[in-house]
Amino acid sequence: MFENIMKDVESEKKKLILNRDIVQEKLGATPKTEKVNNAVFEWLKESEKLVEEEEILKEITELEILNYDCSFAWIQWLLCADHKMRNRRYREILDRLKALNSKCEFEPFSTTIPPLEYFSSGYFVPFKSIKEASDRLLAALQDSNCSTIGLYGKRGSGKTKLVKTVGEKAKYLNIFDEVAFATVSENPNVRRIQDEIADSLNLKFTRNTQAGRARTISSELKSKDRVLVILDDVQARIELEDIIGIPGDDTKGFKVLLTTRRQRECALMDCKEEFSLGPLSDDEAWTLLKKHSGIGDGTSSDILNVARQVALECEGLPGTIKEVGSSLKSKHIKEWKASLDNLRHSMARWQIFISFRGEDTRFSFTGFLYEALLREGFKIFMDDGGGLDTGDQISPSLINAIEASRLSIVVLSENYASSSWCLDELAKILECKEKKNQIVWPIFYKVDPSHIRHLRNGYGNAMTEHENVFGNEPERLQKWRLALFEVAGMSGKPYETNTGYEYKFIQKIVEHAKNIRSRLYIRSMDMD
Repeated sequence: MFENIMKDVESEKKKLILNRDIVQEKLGATPKTEKVNNAVFEWLKESEKLVEEEEILKEITELEILNYDCSFAWIQWLLCADHKMRNRRYREILDRLKALNSKCEFEPFSTTIPPLEYFSSGYFVPFKSIKEASDRLLAALQDSNCSTIGLYGKRGSGKTKLVKTVGEKAKYLNIFDEVAFATVSENPNVRRIQDEIADSLNLKFTRNTQAGRARTISSELKSKDRVLVILDDVQARIELEDIIGIPGDDTKGFKVLLTTRRQRECALMDCKEEFSLGPLSDDEAWTLLKKHSGIGDGTSSDILNVARQVALECEGLPGTIKEVGSSLKSKHIKEWKASLDNLRHSMARWQIFISFRGEDTRFSFTGFLYEALLREGFKIFMDDGGGLDTGDQISPSLINAIEASRLSIVVLSENYASSSWCLDELAKILECKEKKNQIVWPIFYKVDPSHIRHLRNGYGNAMTEHENVFGNEPERLQKWRLALFEVAGMSGKPYETNTGYEYKFIQKIVEHAKNIRSRLYIRSMDMD
């Protein structure tokens, strides 16, 4: 009787091994566009486990356990020599073998993986560049040697939407069981980041300190096999150990996917793989703008012509296209043209041009202003007043920088007018103000505007000197006088020693610039 059961078990086991090989072969032949039914993996896992279980039982039964590292329970079972228990065990295995063999056909074996947009919340178009980045990210997420992955691209390129979508797809494909998401941004708030991660994992904190919360997250991550942690908008190196209680070089059991605007942050975070998210093509940008603005076959040709130029000026950035397109829905052509004009300034290489006398404020006020604006993401061209007294005309590249800027800040210090270079800049700046509707902010740095307007003190002395040097260029001299007269009459920002702290004065200028940027669609070097 017992021998017959053993023969049946052996027969069913061989059949299961054959079925397992067939399933594995079919699994290997499944195209990447298909997702294999979860039941297939569960069946394979159970089959492997049962075959191993039967082989262990067989060895014990044949008393071949002297060199086998079996558990105490198995040894106890052997020593007991209970034939009924042994028979019952074999019958259980036989029943399980038969059950698995009867379930080796799967319907369906696999299903077509939905398109990328299926995994996104809201409107999402998987253009070529986005699809390529998605494929690269998914491949890296499945690479066991790649623990930290970075995606970098301009602000507005769609990084956040993409990593969220890829995270959902990775979960659907059973690459991960859980996906946690948190926004980092500038000046990271560790507690807020921890809250976002905990919320994604349905985790409750029992400790209130930052370190205690990090240990709670660490325990949760280590208790799970496959977790993806997405950190969005990383702008500087952050210590993962401070946030999740695990050092960045010890990510066993989970992976980190981060987004950043610049590649250097990927290097600072020790990313094993780095991918860039490039801009949309011109045709893709046009398609997206039409979607968000609502223009189509029934739209006038005048608006369509301007709209095509608007699409090109958005530099292939989905975030910019969406914002601009949505704001122009059902709008008159005048508003389309105004938006185009603003975009041509804002998406140019420079947003702000700073004109100043180098020796006066390069290492003080203007240098500090430049750094403060830079921290807020502005694209800035800062001329250093290098022409000095050479009498050379300003270079074509400098003229281009002035023309491409939306805002010019002129730091009128005591010796500003002593530089013919600065005066040429000022004349060009005011010309762009007149012809291109550019914004000009004069900053009267420790000088009286009336002295500039009426050429008194240092400004009068400077013009006298220029008349001696450039007497044969009366038109140029007259242009300088008119420029100084005009800028002195503008509503500027005066600063004197008794005005208050210089850094507070600089903060007010930066805040004003940020307000202008928001109002005129000015976008910094990166947009999201």
